Amino acid sequence: MICLPEPIRDFLAEHHVLSLAVCIGNRPWAANAFFAFDEPRVRLLFLSSTDTRHGEMLQANRHVAGTIAGQPLAIPQVRGLQFYGSVRVLGQDHERQSALGLYYARFPQAHGLSAPLWEIRLQHLKFTDNRQGFGSKLLWDRSGGVPVGK
Repeated sequence: MICLPEPIRDFLAEHHVLSLAVCIGNRPWAANAFFAFDEPRVRLLFLSSTDTRHGEMLQANRHVAGTIAGQPLAIPQVRGLQFYGSVRVLGQDHERQSALGLYYARFPQAHGLSAPLWEIRLQHLKFTDNRQGFGSKLLWDRSGGVPVGK
């Protein structure tokens, strides 16, 4: 099992909306989605149609970046997560059903929606937590190596 630092795990448990950044060629796009965090697999799960602009772009380019953040007014309370990963639609019934269980546990009102279930396999995370000091950063990388850049 891959372990994330506790502050990142806690932050993901406290939040439920992510912002995706996608791009094909020179055409960028952004979208928001409700997500469930699958801690053992270090992935984010979300429902979205493949016919949306971001869905079409994600099918053409599996690389995705995004953010998760609250909106506190006080700068010392600002926390946020930036991420990079790869995305795919969960098509196999066995993998889809177990992941849907996690998603429905977080969002029971989503039962009955027919949208495809996507996973973002997180590769690199940068967590900012001003509560630990202005600009305090915590980096995580799936490879366990030293992340390139900040």
